[in-house]
Amino acid sequence: MLSLDLFIRLQRLLSTWRTNMAKLAAKGGTPVRSEPFTNWPIVTDEIVEAVSDVARSGVWGHRATERSERFSRDLAQYFGVEYAIVTTNGSTALELALRNLGVTFGDEVVTPACTWCATNIAPVIVGADPVFVDADPSNYCIDPDKIEEAINSRTKAIIVVHIGGYVCDMDRIMEIADKHGLPVIEDCAQAHGSRYKGKLVGSIGAYGCFSFQRSKLMTAGEGGMVLTSDKYISDPPYGTHRPGWQMDKILSTRKRNLGWNYRMTEFQVAVLESQLRDLEQLRLKRVENAEYLKQKLIDIEGVEALEQSLEQNYYSYLFRYDSRYFQDIPKHTFKEALAAEGITLFASPSDQGPAYRSSYFFSPRKDYSDIYCPITERIFEEESVGMPATWMLLGEKKDMNDIIDAITKIKENLGELK
Repeated sequence: MLSLDLFIRLQRLLSTWRTNMAKLAAKGGTPVRSEPFTNWPIVTDEIVEAVSDVARSGVWGHRATERSERFSRDLAQYFGVEYAIVTTNGSTALELALRNLGVTFGDEVVTPACTWCATNIAPVIVGADPVFVDADPSNYCIDPDKIEEAINSRTKAIIVVHIGGYVCDMDRIMEIADKHGLPVIEDCAQAHGSRYKGKLVGSIGAYGCFSFQRSKLMTAGEGGMVLTSDKYISDPPYGTHRPGWQMDKILSTRKRNLGWNYRMTEFQVAVLESQLRDLEQLRLKRVENAEYLKQKLIDIEGVEALEQSLEQNYYSYLFRYDSRYFQDIPKHTFKEALAAEGITLFASPSDQGPAYRSSYFFSPRKDYSDIYCPITERIFEEESVGMPATWMLLGEKKDMNDIIDAITKIKENLGELK
């Protein structure tokens, strides 16, 4: 009979042998990739000089300036709308849109279940109840066929999200909205430069809301933007973009909205100006690499790219994972193995499940405990794998091949993950 000491030593030797023999990085093998992907944000001499100009000017914010007004005009012209209002972040952009539509306590707002929670929280901030609608399995955006089922007499707006840069079926959505006389807010936080049938997203609905947060396709670290052709939101003394400097005018306006200070600083404007000019060039690079990945993924059974468009931009590169072709290895194990191979993955809210499970959502008027969106549940729990395309898809073909090689390596060595 083996002594306990000998047994422990043999176990250690066996563990060392397995580690030395392992091919997968998650089990001690050599990773496919050890260097980082393309840096983000891209810091150019033009950005550095623009920020320096603002610093030297002594005009860092507070009131409209030539620079911020020029940038707002450039944004409006680029997107083909009457007005562009820069603000503190994407969340306040959504809030501005809702407040300027008059959405308030007791109202309902149709929102996608498959999205970052800020989309669903915005109605709560203004006192309304979000109504969650399931996803379209082809691109993870809101399913237009399920929107109409969510509309009732309390519905005051529809928010749609171009998730990861993938674009919603805006023809169908606008048809439903027009039928019921409802405004559409496009959440474009992840879709700067994406187009739908030639038209830039954010310019199709009544309002387009964007984020300039650190990881976004245009970034100033933080910031946001509202696009609209509704003059009310663009008129500073009356809108919610600025505090109520002229109280008599505010109290006489049709909206009677006192407003908040959601203005962007001049430093942020300086960082963003040149990024608007570079947006399309970088988008085309991402599209090129996304199409390359899509073709390569075809050869790997069990992973499949979402429905892609040459008109979209990519904040996320999303693909479906089917565990049946990976010896029933669960998605979280596959993601851990992929990350160990040096492939950057999003720290996704999907790890916590759909937003409607959160304690954020409670209302005396609505029971959120029994909500079930089966497609969204499947996307979050079993299927969706996403990479931060903002910078990863700006790489070269070798970088794309590393992604494919890592997935292939995992599939060829699944026994190590058992």
